Amino acid sequence: MNRWRIVGLIVLALLAASLLAWWLRPAPPPAAPVEPPPREVFHSSKPLDVAVVYQQPAATTPSTWLYHELMHLLAAGRMRVAAVDDTSPKFTLRVTINPEANGATLALVAPDNVIERQEQVQLPTESRLATISALAQRLPQFLNAQPAGSPGWVALIGTDDAKAYDAYLTDALGLLGPDGQGLTRPGVPQSARTVERLESLARHQPHFARARAALAIGYLSLGGQDEASLSKLAKASAERALATDESIAEAHAALGLVHLRGGDWTAAREQFDRALALDANSAASLEGSGCLLVDAGRYTAARPLLAHAVRLQPRNAGALECLAYLDAAAAVTKVKLQADPSQTEKPLSAVARVRALAAILGGDVETARRELRESSSDEEFREWAEPLLHAATDRARVPDALQSITRAASDRRIDASTEILCGAALRRAEFVFNRMARLQRDHEPVPLRILWMPQTAFLRRHARFEQIVGTAGLPAFWQEYGTPDTCVDDPKTYGCKTRTTGARAREP
Repeated sequence: MNRWRIVGLIVLALLAASLLAWWLRPAPPPAAPVEPPPREVFHSSKPLDVAVVYQQPAATTPSTWLYHELMHLLAAGRMRVAAVDDTSPKFTLRVTINPEANGATLALVAPDNVIERQEQVQLPTESRLATISALAQRLPQFLNAQPAGSPGWVALIGTDDAKAYDAYLTDALGLLGPDGQGLTRPGVPQSARTVERLESLARHQPHFARARAALAIGYLSLGGQDEASLSKLAKASAERALATDESIAEAHAALGLVHLRGGDWTAAREQFDRALALDANSAASLEGSGCLLVDAGRYTAARPLLAHAVRLQPRNAGALECLAYLDAAAAVTKVKLQADPSQTEKPLSAVARVRALAAILGGDVETARRELRESSSDEEFREWAEPLLHAATDRARVPDALQSITRAASDRRIDASTEILCGAALRRAEFVFNRMARLQRDHEPVPLRILWMPQTAFLRRHARFEQIVGTAGLPAFWQEYGTPDTCVDDPKTYGCKTRTTGARAREP
């Protein structure tokens, strides 16, 4: 009995000792305070956005020219300008104009909306040149792009003549700014007057390289039977601009478009790449490079370029037309489409005709009818669109429809691309390839983009497909940049066995 008492006492003692040890244990050290993540610090390698704000009462003062010129200064000053479609967090240069005080507030806003630095700048108001010169003088130091006391970016403006600068802005913005209507579908209304004024400016200001680059773009905006001569003028003007300043993105873009019209695919892409390396927001380069890839069957790589071009220039007819081919293809493969800016108003005729082609090939004639009716005049609709739609449902009417389409093309009521679209819609491969061969003989642009749509596989299986594509010179381009997207699903297509040797062939 005493033995069990002793055991019990020992157990109680152990428990008491354990409780005492627990009670007397040292307090744990306090948790280290959580340090906030270090704030991002701006330097020239960071993507930089631009915002121009006008204070009251001048809230409606147009700022397009100032935004355009600030973007030019940053790009020419070797800053990493953010693309307009870049939604990632980035620093913003915010320029707030106060017309009453003849000044501006420069603010560098971090991605978390904290103002990293801010200062006031006096802005002369006697001319736009004086305004942009004051900003060009101060911005490099404000952004830590140049040491204090340096001459700034004034030389990047390109001229010290206020009247010449105003003349340049008036005409260049119509071609290069948000109202630009593109270059791969030339013939913008009133652009001939713009070219005449830019020619006069280039004569009177021979060292104003930016004006010569804009003139080259102006030549390319014109269409008609003189397209070959206009391309030569554009090439000469762009080369003279680059001889003065090789960092002008618009001049490289113009050379790229000239090479594209001449069928030199690789040289064109190289010029577009140079332009985009200088200015990621060069609408002419984005349109040209994107449409080049569409013609080469590289639909996937083309989409971001064309979408970027349309964000910069919502009325860019060339980029919208090339996007229409991608959207028609995506509708078949059930890819989610982005909003089409052309839906907000009467559709461009070129865009509507691509949609109509896709609808007819898909058996939806009513959708095709609506697209063509909304984008054509009554006379055009009766002359060629209505016969096309009748033939789409009654194969016996195909010969009559082709005659109507050919007559409309001969009378220049429709262009060669529309004529070929109509032939493809009626599944007349010989008609399509005959027209393409004729364009190649006449050294005119060939709408090769129609060959790569999922709905036009019957064209890729035709015996003349290899001849047309080979004559166009696409295999050399595929060797450098990769084969068409269609090779994934149909590797037996001509060109899919091209051996890709260039590093750029691995691009998405």
